[in-house]
Amino acid sequence: MKHVGFAKNIILVITSLLFIFLLLEFFCRIFVDFDEGYYTSIKKEKSDKFINHPYGKIPINKHGFFDEEFNFENKKEVIAYFGDSVTYGVGAGYPYRFTEYLDTMDSKFQHINISGGLGISLKNWNEQYEMFLINNNIQRIVYMMNMNDIAPLSYNPVEEKSSDINPKNIKYIKKTIKPIDDLLRGRSTFYTYLRFLIKNELIKLGYEESGFESIELFPKKNEKNLIVASKKIDQWLNITKKKGFKSCVVILPYEMQISQDAEDYYKSINIKFEKNFVNFSTQKLIKKYLKNSDYFFIIDKAGFEEKNIGHYFVFDKGDKIDFNHPNREGHLSIAKEIFNKKVCQS
Repeated sequence: MKHVGFAKNIILVITSLLFIFLLLEFFCRIFVDFDEGYYTSIKKEKSDKFINHPYGKIPINKHGFFDEEFNFENKKEVIAYFGDSVTYGVGAGYPYRFTEYLDTMDSKFQHINISGGLGISLKNWNEQYEMFLINNNIQRIVYMMNMNDIAPLSYNPVEEKSSDINPKNIKYIKKTIKPIDDLLRGRSTFYTYLRFLIKNELIKLGYEESGFESIELFPKKNEKNLIVASKKIDQWLNITKKKGFKSCVVILPYEMQISQDAEDYYKSINIKFEKNFVNFSTQKLIKKYLKNSDYFFIIDKAGFEEKNIGHYFVFDKGDKIDFNHPNREGHLSIAKEIFNKKVCQS
């Protein structure tokens, strides 16, 4: 009988928690002005040629890359762009990414998008990419680097003493709750909003979504880590050049670096960064320590007019503080800068 009573209590607790969750979900859907699916809502078309997101569609070609079908018969020399979520087009969609804009600006080259999708960096570069480029006689490759790529590049789990970054604890938590996160994020307004609030506090404490410290916001303090990242970039440039590629790196800005209004706003919500960060000190330090600095291009403030927050970057659209993803207007400005700087064209 004791077991029966215990089982009833467990069922009662679970039922009560479920009722509370559903009640909170109900009120959140009514009162919380929040787009829970902006970053996570994915719907493939029946043809499997496009993925539909709230910010726009993204194509998938027969090679598995997130671009339209490549036309290698037009005899134009090709420049391939490799990167993660910005290159993929989060916040912009197709055909409003820098690669599509470059195709309309530049008749000399064909600009193709070989984004690896979300969370990709130089650490994911492999022979599969190289063989695709070699087999299609593509010699020019540009790595589109986000500043949140810096921490993963500078982290060496074997030599933790060389870095103060330790994402293990946050990564363990993320791994533990992943099944629940996959089930509820973007589907439950209450869960996604709660997740958003917790994640915002982590960002204010100086952590990125990946679990790494946001060392890019404090370049002077983390100069040793930037040196390590510079060495990794040099290593990639050297390896690809030895294999016959003309390779370059473009590093992209954060919104507070190109907009005074954005800088003021993020300070007002307690996002911390060094005073000189907005003057591109992080990008300049990385370039300073590069041996291949001629192949490293900084997209700086020159390509952007002074505008309010949200003009060039995604703002207040989903379940994250986002000063990282340019919108369609931002992609256009980035494309103009790449074109004007003649990145990887010499």
